[in-house]
Amino acid sequence: MNKNLRETSHEIIEVFDAPDSEGDQVYSFKTDELTALCPFDFGGPDYYVLTLRYTPTDDCIESKSLKKYIQSFRDTEISAESLGAKMFNTIQKTVEPKKLYVRLEQARRGGVEETVEIGDVSLRPNS
Repeated sequence: MNKNLRETSHEIIEVFDAPDSEGDQVYSFKTDELTALCPFDFGGPDYYVLTLRYTPTDDCIESKSLKKYIQSFRDTEISAESLGAKMFNTIQKTVEPKKLYVRLEQARRGGVEETVEIGDVSLRPNS
């Protein structure tokens, strides 16, 4: 592990010290590489666009470890609602940010789009 990274209570996500700043910083991650298995009759993969935004307190999320965390759901049967809640809770416990916002946009299936938003909506992009 890089000497600037620290292990956390989470098995995958690593953190590093947030830089000092007089103003609030907002960090954003966005990816369309999040997939999980539908827990219902469909049984196939669900595809998501994940938006993660946070204002750090002391720690920042290391991006490579976040990617591994995102990939860890690939073979997990989980609903969009549960996935959003799990990701929010894990990141909240790991980084303890001042503000946190998680958005999952599930790819359209059967003509229906689903979006799950959890956290501080003041961090919603374009809000």
